Amino acid sequence: MGKTDKSCLELSGEKLVSRIIRSLEGLFAETFIITRTPENHPDLDVRLAGDLFESRSSLTGIHSALYHSCTDHVFITACDSPFLNRELISELSSRLTPEDDVVIPRHPDGFYEPLCAIYSKRCLPFIEENLKKNIFQIIRFFPHVQVKTVNTALLAKKDQTLETFININTPDELNRIRQDLNDPAGNQDNDTFPQSIPRSAALKIIRKTITRPKSEYVPVTDCSGLVAAETLQSGISLPEHDRSAMDGFAVPSGCTFDATAKSPVELKFSGEVRPSCPVPEQSEGQAVRVLTGGIVPAGTDAVIPFEKVEISECSISISSPVRRGDFIRQTGSDIMQGETIVNSGDIISPCEGALLAYAGIRSVPVYPLPKMAVLAVGNELCDPAQKTQCGLIPADNLILMKSMCTGYGVHDIRISPCANSPEAISEAVKSNSNCGLIVTTGGTGPGNRDFVFNSIREAGGKALFKGLAMHPAKSVFAFSMGNSIVIGLPGPPNAVNLAFHTIINPVINMLQAKAVTSATTPAILSESLKGGKDREKLRPCRITEKEGKIYADPLLSKNLSPRKVMNLSNGIIILPADCGEVPSQSIVQVIRF
Repeated sequence: MGKTDKSCLELSGEKLVSRIIRSLEGLFAETFIITRTPENHPDLDVRLAGDLFESRSSLTGIHSALYHSCTDHVFITACDSPFLNRELISELSSRLTPEDDVVIPRHPDGFYEPLCAIYSKRCLPFIEENLKKNIFQIIRFFPHVQVKTVNTALLAKKDQTLETFININTPDELNRIRQDLNDPAGNQDNDTFPQSIPRSAALKIIRKTITRPKSEYVPVTDCSGLVAAETLQSGISLPEHDRSAMDGFAVPSGCTFDATAKSPVELKFSGEVRPSCPVPEQSEGQAVRVLTGGIVPAGTDAVIPFEKVEISECSISISSPVRRGDFIRQTGSDIMQGETIVNSGDIISPCEGALLAYAGIRSVPVYPLPKMAVLAVGNELCDPAQKTQCGLIPADNLILMKSMCTGYGVHDIRISPCANSPEAISEAVKSNSNCGLIVTTGGTGPGNRDFVFNSIREAGGKALFKGLAMHPAKSVFAFSMGNSIVIGLPGPPNAVNLAFHTIINPVINMLQAKAVTSATTPAILSESLKGGKDREKLRPCRITEKEGKIYADPLLSKNLSPRKVMNLSNGIIILPADCGEVPSQSIVQVIRF
């Protein structure tokens, strides 16, 4: 909204903040507002409180709300959420127990709603620690506190369309909501779309547009790295019987209590149990030879290793007491029947994949990897795998994009150069309409021959946004087209590289229904760096670790070309908009790759 105070925007003649206060009336002991501009609210009969930290972020507001609250727990909502549903909020509040530090809605794809959630004062020290490190992502402090998630599918019983979670980020969104309120049929101008918006807002728009992929069953041998479409539990206890953890003798421990070196206990033994043997018959007060993994016979309750006994032809001598359970893997010690192996929405790890197979599960319901197409737009470009013709340039962005997508698990990727003409672009996009994600590189600037945006719209695409408040790659745009998301990137490879890790990879994660779409790590900045005015700045960097600390070198040498910087980098420094000069040794957020 630029410099506009969103809380003062009006819907149906009422300020947003007044609308929200009215929605919350009677639900809580007190309603109060965190604001940096109390002079904008002389008409409100509620308490106003300010921020304690200078940084402008939602986390700063949450911190201030908890600091100024008179109660142990606080329900927090944003000033730009015009459709709060009282029943949904009551349902969320009913889930709170005194032990909970956070009670938060969570969508089936793992996306949280942190600005429609309940927080306890116990969160304060962890929030403060993150704010001091310039870590503004709200969920980053969650590992340190007790978090209870409430599935939005349950909350939808109170708010069927989940309008509670709608917020207003751009003038276009405000206009569309105003049109909806005046015209319930929702007649809208399809040519309106937000422009030059923050990257976080762009990703949120894409997330809302993407439909959850259909699940499919894959062999358990192929499930690792994919997202589980269902919560999977073991149908059996494992081990399913008590099994020996050593090569030795299964014995009844009660017969060994009096064993000493001077007066050893002698037990007869017969038979042998191997790991492949069926359940053995019950032992009648005797020892049984058992190999590692063999089922321990009924009537015995401990295993003594071979080297701990004296073995004669038909008996063994035990010179010290054996404890019940010694060297036995108890039934269910690995996993009990009904115990969860992997939750719906979680990425299946190699260890979990192995445990699924161990539990006898042969096929696993997962969300499949998306199909992708990458088009390098430009009349000067040719297939990089073919011999370069005179005057043409290999479309190296195709190699760059395919390699990065493959590195993040996507393998069904079509790549091809595309002539910079409306007809060629439209045809190429239409021919790849069965792909979940189509990416174009080149043709996104203000030039007269940059046809990509209009060509996709003419091919039937619906514009989601055009332009990002981000440098570089400010000309990124996105469309929805049938079941596909089409994203246009600029042409320079260094910008493509940065845009992949900040835009494309999060979208790939969304298409796989992954809970976490983009993760950052705090690092120490090795050289001072200047941020961008009114826009987020991305800087490729070299990340190193020394004595347990992570450092980010922004590679500022004038001897390094953008291409060399790209080749040397293994991460990206994310500088928030209007952060000014960031001194050396400051904590910054980085994306590692």
